[in-house]
Amino acid sequence: MIPIVLNAIVPESGAQVREPRMRELVIVSPACERFGELVAAGERGDVGLHFCVDGRSALRMARRFRADVWLVAADLPDISGIDLLEMLIPVVAQGGVDPLRGGARISLDQAGGVLRSGVFVVSETYSFEDEQRALQAGAAGYLTGPISMDLLREARAGAT
Repeated sequence: MIPIVLNAIVPESGAQVREPRMRELVIVSPACERFGELVAAGERGDVGLHFCVDGRSALRMARRFRADVWLVAADLPDISGIDLLEMLIPVVAQGGVDPLRGGARISLDQAGGVLRSGVFVVSETYSFEDEQRALQAGAAGYLTGPISMDLLREARAGAT
């Protein structure tokens, strides 16, 4: 009899890795209408959805709130989304280990099996140069087109 593992991705090596789960999602964009499916998922209660309209509000939120996924629009009114990454990623990464912000996200017995917080750049149109800049700045990925929960799960799984 073959054991069945629910809610897990089993890599070729046979080791089990946790399926990407998203409880809290922050979208940094002045155009919430771009994220219709994610808004619907938030309305259904599938994910906690939070919006920031510019880079300044995103940095303020990152200092006090820990999310599983951050989607940063490439075109923000006050700063380039890619330039924002340099300031946002260190704050987001620190949120996973700061005991004053809810404690460590992982313990030593879970090391390697827990996903890190993912920051993705989102753009309406694809730009090779922007994708390269985003990845060099530490983004977990560069996403274009309509963003769905399934796309985010796939992208998050690839970012681990």
